[in-house]
Amino acid sequence: MHPIANVPDRLAYEIYAELCGALPPPSPDTPEARTARDDRAMAAVAALIPENAFEAELAAQIVAKDFHSKHALRDASQPNLTVDARDNLRNQASRMDRDSQSGLRNLLRLQAERRKAEDALRPAAMERSGYWFKDSSLMAPQPPPLLPPQPTTEPEEPPRPALEQMDPAEQFAAIYPKRAALIRAHGGLPPDIDFGAPEPDLVAAIVACNSPLMQELVSEANLLPAISPRKTESRQTNPRDTDDTPVRAAQRVT
Repeated sequence: MHPIANVPDRLAYEIYAELCGALPPPSPDTPEARTARDDRAMAAVAALIPENAFEAELAAQIVAKDFHSKHALRDASQPNLTVDARDNLRNQASRMDRDSQSGLRNLLRLQAERRKAEDALRPAAMERSGYWFKDSSLMAPQPPPLLPPQPTTEPEEPPRPALEQMDPAEQFAAIYPKRAALIRAHGGLPPDIDFGAPEPDLVAAIVACNSPLMQELVSEANLLPAISPRKTESRQTNPRDTDDTPVRAAQRVT
């Protein structure tokens, strides 16, 4: 009897005995042929390298179905058979062979998953994954802790508040920065605007608001104060307009 890893001999004997009882009779059916058949079957189970009782049971089923497939194929080659009998035997051989191959694939998949899980617990596999095992007496001293970063000389700018936290004038400048810059540059609502005019109270609040956020929003607009937003966007493609507009903008602000 071939031993099975991680399986007691008593259980291995039961598995082999059930396997030998499920095998087809040899040809010729003699005690010597039965002994040789049983040895072949047990050696085939051991060659599949089962390492637990479940893998051994699955390997025994694979070997038994393989033996039955060969037995049916041998019977199909006997003379004086009808066509139907020969076809039935060949179909039986094909079916048993497919079952045996399917069981073999399942066994190989189970063994691969088991070995992968076992390798994850071994030091060699853990070292390949980045873990290192050293003697505690030979371990190098720990590096000194890192110093905290030095504070920068320039204070960090506070984050810009959310839109719902701004006052109405700042909200208008955040949504329409070019329009707010135009209104502040004229000190009120320009006469030649081509956008919807805000309420007079909002216009007055935009002109009077001097908060840092308003100054930032207006400076980001980068808009010439004498030209409305739509006119500025449509005239940026004209080189002559873009050349002399900074001078006119400075005169208008003055």
